[in-house]
Amino acid sequence: MVSSLVLMMLSMACSLQAEGQTIPTEKNASLTDASLVNTNLSGGTAIAAAPQHATSTSTRTFTPFPSPTASITPSPSLTQAPTITAAVNIAPIATVFTEPTGCMKPPDDYTQIQIGNATLNARTYWMLQHAQQFYSGTIPITGEAITQGSYNPGGVGASFGTHDGGGAVDISVRNLPYDWTIKWDDIPLIINALQLAGFAAWYRDERENLPPHIHAIAIGDAELSPAAQLQLTGRYGYFRGYDGFPREDGIPLLPRYGGMVICQWMLDMGYYDMRGEPLPAE
Repeated sequence: MVSSLVLMMLSMACSLQAEGQTIPTEKNASLTDASLVNTNLSGGTAIAAAPQHATSTSTRTFTPFPSPTASITPSPSLTQAPTITAAVNIAPIATVFTEPTGCMKPPDDYTQIQIGNATLNARTYWMLQHAQQFYSGTIPITGEAITQGSYNPGGVGASFGTHDGGGAVDISVRNLPYDWTIKWDDIPLIINALQLAGFAAWYRDERENLPPHIHAIAIGDAELSPAAQLQLTGRYGYFRGYDGFPREDGIPLLPRYGGMVICQWMLDMGYYDMRGEPLPAE
């Protein structure tokens, strides 16, 4: 009996507890839970969505990485590299030799011949005849105009030995045989003709204490006197560009007429343009 009474009392207590129980509101429910209602337009039934509980999310504090600062090490200043010039030995460009028209090697004939009062060798006289072909004037350079020949040692002191051997000749510039006037216009013509024929030739007059005439030395003559040879290659020589006359002050002078003619046969004999080379002592 007592047991049945106890069971009744327990049953009643449970019923009363069930009727008075209230459901507490979720403290952390999100305010948006009440809005999560889906309205069914066809049935008009409001369906409450399950309450969405806010999830506690820890707030992370991000420390931003510092903005990368470009740290550029400047390249060293570029300086222009020095220009390197290679030392190159450049050989001088050879000048092509052009032989003047009319050059002819004279014969090696040293037979002595007499022209008027002058003695010449056959080689020198052949050269005079060759020069006559280039000179069309009236002065007889192969005859009466020859005032001094070769092989005349001591004959004319003012010639200082140039006529002692072969190859030397003096030619008058006067209007022979007509008169005693000087044919000025013919002087450069005769000198040019003599040079082309193989002579070194210059005009002489009172400035050298000599009568007006043309003095000529046959280049390459094997019987030239030492003084005549110096007139070709010495300090005052023809191949150095000078007038062949020695001066007291030692200063060579340029010729008043003519220049320099070089033929191949002269080069073959060892003669060449010596202008610009150091002058030898007297």
